[in-house]
Amino acid sequence: MDETELNRIVDAWIAGQEAEDGTSEYEAHWWATNQVMDWELEGEAELLWRFILRTYKRNISDRVIAILAAGPLEDLLSKHGLTYIDRVEQLAEEDEKFNWLLGGVWRSSMPDEIWGRVQAARREVW
Repeated sequence: MDETELNRIVDAWIAGQEAEDGTSEYEAHWWATNQVMDWELEGEAELLWRFILRTYKRNISDRVIAILAAGPLEDLLSKHGLTYIDRVEQLAEEDEKFNWLLGGVWRSSMPDEIWGRVQAARREVW
């Protein structure tokens, strides 16, 4: 997936998350939410990681940050934690905004080792 297409998905996903459920704005952007969920379900971890990296850097509301943390990032760590935890720890150390995002991740179905490392990496907890 090229950067233009990824940016289009990020823009639409953010707009959909900002919209109230059931509104025409929400429905118009549902395709992007569905795409991100497909990446989660189909094991497209690298696309999901790229999406997370692109999205959290935007000027997004606390609502969208919470959804990004408790949805895509939490799912990535639950299903692919061993592959991504080193990157997550490094980014959490270097980037205050990412650390804030990591603070919104819940344990879900993360293995003990991954959850322990997530907890140790985050300075910000909601």
